[in-house]
Amino acid sequence: MGIFNSIDKTNKSKKIYEFNLQEIYRKGRFATPADIDYSFFEDLYVKKLLEHSKKSKNTNLIELWGKLQMKAYIDYDLGNTVNLYYINCNHPTPANKLEDYNYMPEDARKMTLLDIKYIKKFDIEGVEFQNIYLATFEIMDPEKSYRPYILVYTKNEHDEWIQVGYGYDSNDNGNVEFFIDAFNYPIYLTNKGYISAPLSNKGKKLDVYDYITEKDIYKLLTK
Repeated sequence: MGIFNSIDKTNKSKKIYEFNLQEIYRKGRFATPADIDYSFFEDLYVKKLLEHSKKSKNTNLIELWGKLQMKAYIDYDLGNTVNLYYINCNHPTPANKLEDYNYMPEDARKMTLLDIKYIKKFDIEGVEFQNIYLATFEIMDPEKSYRPYILVYTKNEHDEWIQVGYGYDSNDNGNVEFFIDAFNYPIYLTNKGYISAPLSNKGKKLDVYDYITEKDIYKLLTK
């Protein structure tokens, strides 16, 4: 299976493992949404992952994994998950604000993190990007298929994680449409790892310098 196949639409979940995040989040379970400090629980989980990691080429991958997996868990618990396949627009809306929230399947209310890819450098339409991380999630759509939702992150000069874009298969054609801060039009990504923009329509293969999957995290926590 190719490294970009995690963006494929499937009838069954590609998730392999269940992760017990409740042991870290147990205090937040009984709090009101206004009382939840996401960063507190994210930092706890990141610390746990890094403590188990003795050798890693890129601790940033582990750090971002911990942050995003815990955030997705809390969002699911509070009903704050964004499912763009249910609203057919580019304006993120928490699931619990949707009219059919009470009838949504559980997997439509939560995003499952499958992998994070580190792209050291690439350029498109004359714009160069460096140190980009693509975090690929899956989430269930209204037809009960599992579709990709990708968050794009980098670190700023203060070593802080910042989100610079997101992408999903809005046209149900197997390609992920990315909405990146640097562009006022979408960029497309295929499951072969080729990106293209509508102006040039020339495909360019992304070079994945490093990546991490749920299997890597599971091994890290159980070794």
